[in-house]
Amino acid sequence: MAEGTGTEDTTRFFVAGGTLATLLGSALLLPVVAARIESGTITPIGIGVIAVSCGLIACGMTAVVVSFRQPNRSIMPSGVRSAVAANVLFLAFFALELSDRLVRQDGRIVYWSTFLFLPALLLFYGLLTARPLAWWTFRGVAALGVVWFLGFVALIPFVNLQRDGVPVPSQGRVYMACVSVAFAGILAGAFWSLGRPETRNYFRLAGIERNATV
Repeated sequence: MAEGTGTEDTTRFFVAGGTLATLLGSALLLPVVAARIESGTITPIGIGVIAVSCGLIACGMTAVVVSFRQPNRSIMPSGVRSAVAANVLFLAFFALELSDRLVRQDGRIVYWSTFLFLPALLLFYGLLTARPLAWWTFRGVAALGVVWFLGFVALIPFVNLQRDGVPVPSQGRVYMACVSVAFAGILAGAFWSLGRPETRNYFRLAGIERNATV
């Protein structure tokens, strides 16, 4: 059920939010490490990213530790946990892309993943608070995402892919195909998990559907 005590709700946010903050901080840090290995130096922007990432990791780990000390723990259905985990992975990927563009691509942050970060963060909140709109939105996005990524995999061998005007080599195409298949699998699993009865009850959809049929 979505309802719970205030302590349970707080614990739920501590666990999920702490995990998200830790992964976001780690994702932000990776491109800085890669840039340091490549160039041997760290730019002022890179130092700023390190500061933000360390703060996120510290806050995230603290939140997770605090959640384990709570007497009452809110248990979300496994389907909801799967959807939240998928959302967290995509948010971490968006953070990785943003950091990479800031540190290694001369600050060119105008990219599709940049604009999806805030909607994905709002969806994360909606899943934690059991908003029915979040259920409908996530299932719709997941279905479209599976079609999008699998369609992209089918096109990779045939389209002229370029990066900065240079054709993408074969190993780059294989990497893109593997990442796309992984994302499609994550979204397909989350879509299926959200359709389970206990997950629908968590979002109070069973009552809505009964009222709609009356």
